[in-house]
Amino acid sequence: MFCTVCGHLGAPGESYCAQCGERYNRGGGVAAPPLSALRYFTSGIGIGTAACAVIAICTTYSFTGADAHPTTLHDTDSALAFNIVLTAALLLASLLVLLRATARLGLGMAVGAGVVYPSLFVANVASMFRSSAHDTSGYIAPGVGFYWGIVSAALAIAAAVSAAITLRRSGDIRLAPTKTSSLWAVIALLCTVAWVVGTWLPWQKQVLTATAANGTAKSITYGPCCSLSHEPAQWAVQAVTTAVLIAVVCLIAVCLRSASTASGILLAACVFSAGDVMSVLWSKPYTLAELAPGLEMTETQLRQANAVVVLHNLPGVWITSAASLGLLLLTVARGVHAASAASHPALQSEASHSIQ
Repeated sequence: MFCTVCGHLGAPGESYCAQCGERYNRGGGVAAPPLSALRYFTSGIGIGTAACAVIAICTTYSFTGADAHPTTLHDTDSALAFNIVLTAALLLASLLVLLRATARLGLGMAVGAGVVYPSLFVANVASMFRSSAHDTSGYIAPGVGFYWGIVSAALAIAAAVSAAITLRRSGDIRLAPTKTSSLWAVIALLCTVAWVVGTWLPWQKQVLTATAANGTAKSITYGPCCSLSHEPAQWAVQAVTTAVLIAVVCLIAVCLRSASTASGILLAACVFSAGDVMSVLWSKPYTLAELAPGLEMTETQLRQANAVVVLHNLPGVWITSAASLGLLLLTVARGVHAASAASHPALQSEASHSIQ
């Protein structure tokens, strides 16, 4: 039995490749590709999802405050970085589906993205419903970009359903838990818990240091910020919802027989858990011009006082980063384990028999 995905030569009678975990055809010994028509349909929906996300980024997303000030998803570098990471992941999954060698990886990413991505709109939708009256500081109303974002979330769900059907028809969605997958499940749950803890803790603070007229140094601390403990309840609900969905898709992925599909799902969970981290690490400190009005000073006066703003990343962001990195390492470990199964008899035996 010869696997055309990884090139491994398997023993006669095997149903799955011991090296990459892919399914053989019943009669020929060639790994069965996903159904082409459905595969292209899934890719098309995924590309549409990414296109809608791009439109949501470029257009007015909401109107906030008493003056109904228009805001977009590219107002700050950190917000732009966050949305670019998510959009790139959606587009990458769609492109991987088009290639036969990476189709299962892309379909797995589409499934994972369709499950986790819509949860990132929970807080925004709740904020719209909880908006205060017009002409008040708590006013928030949806813009065109918000509706395009909702459309992209709906398309992501449709792509996930289409990908799941494609994988189901080709026999790639098959749960076969092993002793190793039990260990992976524990690691996935630990990463999810760490992600929640890191998200709950403060992520950043900024310190303004200046020299007073008498020559003494003074400092003002802004923050700490970005802690869910200080945010409205809808953001905590969104974080919990996202964490639960990440845990669910990871637990399913580590028990799948197909290594490529499992790696795709895990990779999607990793990317969507790391989006906020990327945005924070990309953020920049306040400028003196931004801080001057609140201090009742001019930017020139602050410069004369040798004022400097330093951005400090706090433990919360590093814990969340470690959790996302753990999911990435789990993705790699899933693929490496499948690749090494052929050269280790014990692993090969485990890859061929699930826990009874």
